[in-house]
Amino acid sequence: MKITTANITPYPEEIEQWWWNQSIDKWPDIGEAKILRFLQEEIVTQSDRFNKERHFTPKSYGSRDLSILAYGNFYFPRTWTHLSYVLAEALDLREWTPPRKGPLTILDLGCGSGATSLSALRTLRDRGIENPIELRAIDYSGKSLDYFRNLHSGLYKLWPGSKIETKRTDLCSDIPNRHGAKYDLILLGSTLNEIIPEDEPEIYARKLGDVASLLKPSGFLVVMEPALKEGCRRLQKAAAMLAEVRRIHLHAPYFNGKGCPLVNADSPFHSHEVRSWKVPQVAKKINEPLGLNLVDLKFGFVLLSKKPPRQFDATHAIFRLVSPVSKRRGLYFFVGIAAEGSERTYEIQTRDLESGDRELVESLQRGDILELKEHLPLGDGKRIRIPNARAIKTLFAPR
Repeated sequence: MKITTANITPYPEEIEQWWWNQSIDKWPDIGEAKILRFLQEEIVTQSDRFNKERHFTPKSYGSRDLSILAYGNFYFPRTWTHLSYVLAEALDLREWTPPRKGPLTILDLGCGSGATSLSALRTLRDRGIENPIELRAIDYSGKSLDYFRNLHSGLYKLWPGSKIETKRTDLCSDIPNRHGAKYDLILLGSTLNEIIPEDEPEIYARKLGDVASLLKPSGFLVVMEPALKEGCRRLQKAAAMLAEVRRIHLHAPYFNGKGCPLVNADSPFHSHEVRSWKVPQVAKKINEPLGLNLVDLKFGFVLLSKKPPRQFDATHAIFRLVSPVSKRRGLYFFVGIAAEGSERTYEIQTRDLESGDRELVESLQRGDILELKEHLPLGDGKRIRIPNARAIKTLFAPR
């Protein structure tokens, strides 16, 4: 049993240092300790807004240097890494193929200071994609767009051959489209949850459809949202609604165009990733008195396209983990959504594991996609026994 199938583009130390230098330049006379206190106080406010209040206005965090610098030093690397995981899945598992010739066109709606966009640019370059890249980035905050442009130009060596165009627009109104342009990749990074009322998945689905209409025939739409249960359920419900009524196909997180069965199920789990990453040193320093959980990256996502999804065998032997790996009574067990569309519990007895196998099983992460070469349905078939670790094949496990 081998775990890793894809290498995630790491967050560059150059960007970490760039954001910290911006903070020092903003307050050159007050010292590092006071700068840290400024950032920490603002991050507490932002954390409450993102995770508790869920109330956003143009003044929430895009109109002040302090809010943008706090985000840049603390949340920017997390958002960057979220996109690295999702784009790896689009490329390695879901058969998104960037154009071989000509410019690769990207649209980022609600780009902020550029974490999602720049992660995409760097990932594509790391994957050896050499096409010129044309990125159009849209946000309501002119100040955030200024930081975005400065970061792009200041560290241009990280994304050579790319050019960006920024536009200040409030996405609460219509989605802007320049001269009927179509895109190879469209990014929505924690955008729609901030501009659409929480209880209206129909509006959410309609807005998704408006955005998806801007895709090229083989283009992909990446939508990422915070890992809050109701928000993730709304995202999955809206994506499934859109796929039912339009010629837009749902590629991920599950299989064969099927939506999330957890949306209407009485389950303790909901559709989101929990991934590991290397926490930047500046973020660690800021977090020392705050004690926020930096170890786990949590986010929900969907991938949509006009082209049909890759077809997997419709079997419970292929599945995506939607729970942590747990242990009790001589068993490791976890919950997965199978390729045939159902929720199932998978288990493996500890007595059937050889030396080193326990560490491998425990290293599985929520979001990994596995295939069983051998398995045994138990009882009503909703429990699946895995005979040993050698029976597990990793289809997608980015690290």
